[in-house]
Amino acid sequence: MAMRILVVDDDPMILELLFEALPSLGFPDVTGASSAMEAQQIIQNARTPFDCCLLDIQMPEITGIELCGWIRSRPGYGQTPILMITAMAQRNFVNQAFAAGATDYVTKPFDPLELSTRMSLAQRLNQERQRVELNQPAGAAPLAVQKPELHAPFHIADVKGVIDLLAMENYLLQLGRGGMFTSSVFAFQIAGIQRLYNSCSAEEYFYTVTDIAEAISENLAYYEAFVAHAGGGAFVCVSHTPTLPEEEELTAHIRETIEVLELCYDDGRPMLVDLKSGPRTRLGLRSARSAVSTLRSAVEQANKHQPQTTRPILQTLRPTSKFRALLRSLPWAS
Repeated sequence: MAMRILVVDDDPMILELLFEALPSLGFPDVTGASSAMEAQQIIQNARTPFDCCLLDIQMPEITGIELCGWIRSRPGYGQTPILMITAMAQRNFVNQAFAAGATDYVTKPFDPLELSTRMSLAQRLNQERQRVELNQPAGAAPLAVQKPELHAPFHIADVKGVIDLLAMENYLLQLGRGGMFTSSVFAFQIAGIQRLYNSCSAEEYFYTVTDIAEAISENLAYYEAFVAHAGGGAFVCVSHTPTLPEEEELTAHIRETIEVLELCYDDGRPMLVDLKSGPRTRLGLRSARSAVSTLRSAVEQANKHQPQTTRPILQTLRPTSKFRALLRSLPWAS
């Protein structure tokens, strides 16, 4: 089945170009909107969600970044590929777009080969989402059967500063050398993740990973950073400020934040959780591809890096309505 694509741009020439280019690339089912408000109306009236959205950033009244955030909040759009196709290449626009939930970012004037590559990736993401949904047993209660694989990154919704791992890779590819001169990559790892994973239900595991991601992001909020869950209890981070605290100091602050959360199992037993940090790598003038490789290496290094002491953290969180809402957005809870 062909992807249903929504294209939003206030420039009629760009719309016409995409209406010609996308079918020639194998994506014939294209709907166009000339404003964000028109796009909202189309989405609200659609019987089923679109499979992919392409958004311009600079539009009157409602920007593409605001539209991206609105789409992400709609039922059925939590993991829909959203590509920003825009002339705005400055890092602040790129940051805002990915923070709002963009999956990828293509700069105008776009190359047909690059657009084809990005759309093929979006198609694979959409097919994987559909595969997960089809494999969910009919009538199954949320999280009753499916549990994410330990080393599989999963989507964490509604946590500021936390994006998907693939989105982070695309983010680095978009920045290029000039946007990463003062940037660094580093990762954190939940110690004893296999033990923790084995001891948790799907719901408990999701609560724990989400809370730790939020604790990391909260402590990086002032350092122009993104956090991504990388699977296997790892969280990879990109920061663009040279004034980050030292690794030990930052890790200590995150541990203190986690302690305040007081996580526990559903039966009231406290969890023993510790967080360790991997070495920090400056990106400098690396190429975008090299930066993505560094991102992946940071996760591997966090897995291998063993702190001198392991200090258990007692956590006792009771599930809240916020996290129950998050659970319903998970692919295995659909």
